[in-house]
Amino acid sequence: MHHELLSTIRHGLIMAVTALIFGALWAAYLATNHDRLHGAFEAQEEQLQQAQMQHLMEELSADAPNATAEGHSMGEEQDAPGHDHGSTSPAAHEHGHDAIADSTGEQHSHSGSLAQDAMQRLLRGHIHFMGLGVLVAALLMITAFTCLKPCWKKLLGWTFGLGALAYPPAWILMGYRTVELGPAAAEASVMWLFAPAVGLLLFSMGSLLGVLLIEMIRWNEKKAFQFLFGSG
Repeated sequence: MHHELLSTIRHGLIMAVTALIFGALWAAYLATNHDRLHGAFEAQEEQLQQAQMQHLMEELSADAPNATAEGHSMGEEQDAPGHDHGSTSPAAHEHGHDAIADSTGEQHSHSGSLAQDAMQRLLRGHIHFMGLGVLVAALLMITAFTCLKPCWKKLLGWTFGLGALAYPPAWILMGYRTVELGPAAAEASVMWLFAPAVGLLLFSMGSLLGVLLIEMIRWNEKKAFQFLFGSG
């Protein structure tokens, strides 16, 4: 009896266990290569900041002749009584600092360091591998004991399993792209993987919830639901 029940979801359980294995292996990789990965992200962040700072200085140098010409044309106004040549507007200082900050790749880091953000996202890949592996295995066992037809149980096995395998790698890929692209752009670059994975998981959990509610109300005995709960 139990063998027949598990036969409809075995492929999903295999994918859930695979996610757990990947999570354990990824955790081992992060533990043994943490310093190397973090150092590489910091070096990449520093290189990007230097390149962007150099680009900003080149733009300022290119604008200098225009600023000089404009300054000569406004010389009489600047020599007016009471004008302080050495004074600089606080707003100008603030604008300059903002321009440098924008050009050096801070990009709204949540932790103050893009390298640290990248490492946190790599770690979340491990967390989601382990969490989804356990969650999907448990939900598939519940699915196996429902009154669904075997074909629908097999479908949920695929959707649950593929969702568990696709979602965590999106975090890992996003982590590797965080320093180069920035947090927001890195997230957008992996939406092609995030969106289907989240869709599969939400569809699977929503479907299982609907099945449990139908069985609780005993609507599965009605003819309208025989395509789901028939003898299979």
